[in-house]
Amino acid sequence: MDKTINKMKAKTQVKSSLSTEYHVQSRVQNSPESTALKPTKAESPQGSANENISVVVERILNKDSSMLKKGTVQPVGTNKFSAWQMTCDEGGLSYEQSSPNPLSYLTTGITSNLLTQLQRGIEILNLDIDSLKVEVKVFFRFHAPMSTQWAGFTDKVIANILIESKEPAEKISELKELALRSWVAGAALAHKTDIEPELVINGHHWDNKGSMNGSVPDDVSVDNNLTLTAKGSMLEPETIEVGKDVGIGPTSLFKKDIRFAVVATAESAHDSQSPCLQKIKVRAIQKNYTPWVLYADDSYGYDGLDKAPSSLDYLTAGTAFCLASQLDLNFNFFRIINKSFSKHQIEDYRVEQQINYRMENFMTPEMAGYADKVITKIVLKGHVSEENSNKFFNQSLQMCFAGEAFKDEIEIVSTIYLNGEIQ
Repeated sequence: MDKTINKMKAKTQVKSSLSTEYHVQSRVQNSPESTALKPTKAESPQGSANENISVVVERILNKDSSMLKKGTVQPVGTNKFSAWQMTCDEGGLSYEQSSPNPLSYLTTGITSNLLTQLQRGIEILNLDIDSLKVEVKVFFRFHAPMSTQWAGFTDKVIANILIESKEPAEKISELKELALRSWVAGAALAHKTDIEPELVINGHHWDNKGSMNGSVPDDVSVDNNLTLTAKGSMLEPETIEVGKDVGIGPTSLFKKDIRFAVVATAESAHDSQSPCLQKIKVRAIQKNYTPWVLYADDSYGYDGLDKAPSSLDYLTAGTAFCLASQLDLNFNFFRIINKSFSKHQIEDYRVEQQINYRMENFMTPEMAGYADKVITKIVLKGHVSEENSNKFFNQSLQMCFAGEAFKDEIEIVSTIYLNGEIQ
């Protein structure tokens, strides 16, 4: 399949021979430049902390990395939080990924956001905690690949909390209840979220837009002396079994189900200026998929520049990246099974998305988190029939693990370990 995708990219590559080198992550001046999506700023009544986060994902054309992409993400209508550009890559059959894959970004957001709510809960409840760590494993499944029933699912989330403290067990249980209730990413998965998808074809949307040649030559990204991204060592969580690497190749694509997982751990980066700066280790448990070290900064209300993308930046970007990967796969699948589709040429595509998040009773014992809406635009350029474009659109949505995670109610199992003992 990698070869098929590479051939498609060679056909759609821009005429210019110029190639841009991208960092895995970088702070950028411009907000996400959407075309079809009209971003809206969140209203935050007194006592709430709401934000709408937008993201735009475009392809990076590269013969060696067949599913390379870049995305720009930022909360809408604020100068408090930087716009961040991230690159994203899948591991191939014969190459190691150059950037984290979509579901690693998604799992980073899930894990980091839970740690944030624990850190806030500790402050609210005035607890004395010696150490704090979150370990997460998310289970994914491709159903009926290479068929019209091809679909992606998020089956389950394990989210374990590890605490070292002399506080009584009752106080730790109270902290867990507060953190899980206010865990915005957890709410997005555990409850059905309103999703508004739309297909947009051609028009003025492609003025001065389009995929460009490029590469990601280095896994290390540095901003203001902080190493934001780097390839790391294998994960060794204390409470979660990592499992064996899953290989997804030509033979497995004809199985009824392909199951795999992503594992992440998050802990404080111990930065006195940014108390909610976190260090995350994450890896998709698949062959040719790399362990990554990433950073997230949820230090709201503190002076100074944000030092890394926020946990909800990662959640939002991972969702859009996941859909973009399904566009890559689905384009080639349709060319294989539908000869009429190959007569029409899709020249380019991009994903534009906004997710609306809400926190009520912010920084009080009654704090609660919600994900209210996902607005998704798939923007196509080219000559394609309405019938085929709608098939392409609908199955791409159906194949997106992250989109289904928001759409469905996902099982979440969370265990708290106090001084090594299950509570």
